[in-house]
Amino acid sequence: MQLEIGQEWRFAARPTDPDPRLTIVRFESSASGEVVHISVRGVRILNPRVPAGAVSEVPHLPMSRAAVEQRVTELVGRAEPSALFSEGYTEWQRADGGFFTVPVADCLTLAERALR
Repeated sequence: MQLEIGQEWRFAARPTDPDPRLTIVRFESSASGEVVHISVRGVRILNPRVPAGAVSEVPHLPMSRAAVEQRVTELVGRAEPSALFSEGYTEWQRADGGFFTVPVADCLTLAERALR
């Protein structure tokens, strides 16, 4: 599978996510493998800290290439990343962050649990 920066893909998501899509934003090598930085939109993550009670996007999510490739289902076209991607990516760099090797849907569930 040929992943490219700017591609927008549908992916296997949770039943609660109305129109799940991810955008490939950046590739990076690490000692543990290749990192694919994505922005996710069209999801519903419960968050009691926001007025609407939920958010519809994750601006920055660092994933393993395998985790992305195994769960994308349809190439939709091209898209811009979330406007907040740079902020999340910068914080990830500062923290010398890792990356997820589980499906994107599992990451969304983990995020939702952490916000409770």
